[in-house]
Amino acid sequence: MGELKGIVLYNIERDGCLNGVYTNNLTPNAEIYTETAKRKSRVDNKNTIVEVYDCFYFDAVDERVDCTLTFRISNGRYDAEWTLLNKERPLFVGEGYLMNERQIAISYRSNTE
Repeated sequence: MGELKGIVLYNIERDGCLNGVYTNNLTPNAEIYTETAKRKSRVDNKNTIVEVYDCFYFDAVDERVDCTLTFRISNGRYDAEWTLLNKERPLFVGEGYLMNERQIAISYRSNTE
């Protein structure tokens, strides 16, 4: 099994929550799965905004997976990390951009660092 690489597209809801769809190179037949994230916190540090979400997604192997999604936003770029609950090292990392006022597109990969 090679490195996982994929893309997720989030719709930003009016309450700040995210509803996303994603696929990756390891999903059978490029199936589309869903992800939902509820914002827990937002900190604006002049040059970087940090947003933390309670998140869960569904996949073909593990079914529902609970995690924490963290965005570090700087100069319009979103750096993302998905960390399983009770773990310190992110499972996935990615980068992307706000595509319009209501969508975020993130390219992600398994965290091999």
